[in-house]
Amino acid sequence: MAVVLLSGGQDSTTALLWTKANLSPPWYAITFAYRQRHQIEIECAKRIAQKLEVFHTIIDIGALWNALEVVNALTAELPITQTLEGLPTTFVPGRNLFFLTAAAAWGYPRSETDLVIGVSQVDYSGYPDCRAPFLEAAEKALSEALARSIRIHAPFLHMDKAQLWKYADALGYREFIAEETHTCYLGQRDVRHPWGYGCGQCPACRLRQAGYENAFF
Repeated sequence: MAVVLLSGGQDSTTALLWTKANLSPPWYAITFAYRQRHQIEIECAKRIAQKLEVFHTIIDIGALWNALEVVNALTAELPITQTLEGLPTTFVPGRNLFFLTAAAAWGYPRSETDLVIGVSQVDYSGYPDCRAPFLEAAEKALSEALARSIRIHAPFLHMDKAQLWKYADALGYREFIAEETHTCYLGQRDVRHPWGYGCGQCPACRLRQAGYENAFF
């Protein structure tokens, strides 16, 4: 049994595949709508959950994000650059911490204690909430807060994009990942590359493309 954070992107979808291969059913997928610029991710998440036959729920936290005045390149028409703090403008402060907390709370009445997240600290975009120290701290805090042992699984924490592609390919899902998932920061889905849809120029597309080419060429 597990609750998977499913954004509709490559990493979280591959994490869902890992969950189905390694953890017992039932499997639950949670997608958060936080007023992201492009609804394509959410539509992809719906299709992915349906095709992989897992229970799927969408939690709308857009009003909360607005109240907190969370503004970044994923929620507003801002350029993708580096901030003065050295983080990319695509960084959403508190996102993974909130998502894990909400997933644990959602799972509490269902006796779900396993949370799965598809983050990697190998080729991540500089996000502090994609690193082992954060995940270890979150797991400990949630276990204390809920008075039960919460386990956060991050199966790809030490994998790069090439390894992620190879993992999906070994399961027979290379084409599924390319066709069904969405990663492009600009939300473009009108051009299909061998590695999937996207503008081919934003950091997410370049990372995804490089991983694909390193894995198979």
